[in-house]
Amino acid sequence: MAGQEWRFLDLKLSSYARAALYLPTILTLREKDKIPNTLTFISFEKPAACLFYYNDPDREIDLPFCRDRGIEVARRDTGGAPYWMDPGTLLFVLCFDRRDIDGFPENLPEGYRFLIEASARSLSRRFPIQAAYRPLNDLEVQGRKIAGHTLTFSGNACRWGGGPQVLRPRMDLMSRALKPLPEKFADKEAKTVEARVTNLEDLLGYPPSFEEVKKAYLSGMEERLGVVFRAGVLSEEEKAMMAEREKKDFSEEWIMAMSEKRKWGPVPEGVRRGDHAVKVPQGPLIRAVVLLGEEKIQNISLSGSIHCVPVGIVEEMESSLKGIRVDEGVIAEKIRSFFQKPRVQIAGAAPEDFLRAIRGAIAKAEGKTF
Repeated sequence: MAGQEWRFLDLKLSSYARAALYLPTILTLREKDKIPNTLTFISFEKPAACLFYYNDPDREIDLPFCRDRGIEVARRDTGGAPYWMDPGTLLFVLCFDRRDIDGFPENLPEGYRFLIEASARSLSRRFPIQAAYRPLNDLEVQGRKIAGHTLTFSGNACRWGGGPQVLRPRMDLMSRALKPLPEKFADKEAKTVEARVTNLEDLLGYPPSFEEVKKAYLSGMEERLGVVFRAGVLSEEEKAMMAEREKKDFSEEWIMAMSEKRKWGPVPEGVRRGDHAVKVPQGPLIRAVVLLGEEKIQNISLSGSIHCVPVGIVEEMESSLKGIRVDEGVIAEKIRSFFQKPRVQIAGAAPEDFLRAIRGAIAKAEGKTF
């Protein structure tokens, strides 16, 4: 619907961890049609590390280091790999009713392409760089990442967010705070965080202003969506919901929910443990951990950079596999049944990818080479 006016917000928060309160708030209220379609820019006063829904905090970030250095940690309600944002990062969030955009894709991979390609074109026009979309959800320049993105559907509401690194980050802190599994880089030339990421300041040879970057995104989204953005303010309902969420979203229970230790506690005597990670080319990293006993899967954990709708579907898959016998045919049938459910999307992955991760974990628990 060309010519619509959408709201535009410009916020300053203490850290990305605080933005984690805002992100579920706008999705919930947009789904209920209580706020307008909105593009929000958020900048930060200090650094933070953010977990996404299926990240294991014990394996994928250095939690003691973050807490010792006063780096706030939050956990998001959507898929992705652990992310770093600091005062050099500009977070943007676009939240809208999908029915308001003619031809907006129904699936996550094409939704990412639709939006990231638009921002790549706009950044390339405004700055002397060649930005490009890299599946599943990255924006790159010269093969190095300048922004990761998330995309979430809830009913007819869609929330797309990203965090272009405008200024040079504190790599000494970022490289310690984030602990990506080695398999994460399997389909990329770079094999470390330092080699994988870059920023506009280094690419341009000067520190661009945040206002320049905001203008690039605004013009790119207006052109792609056929809308006009008008400055607005947070509603009282948005402020109230953010305040309500704070206790839960910063609780140990929420942040540590995907921790193997928290899920299981000590491994029982006589039970064998195995884990295996798989990186799907241009897709997610999937890590399976199994506990085997009496020829059954006594327990299982599936974690990684998994993007799925609804967000809890992989947890349901876990539950369905607990207690079943170690039989590849039975396991495969269970996994495939989740991919066949109506309105379920697990972006960039197929049943065989989950089966490969679980098969590897089982083999290792059995003392076999995989």
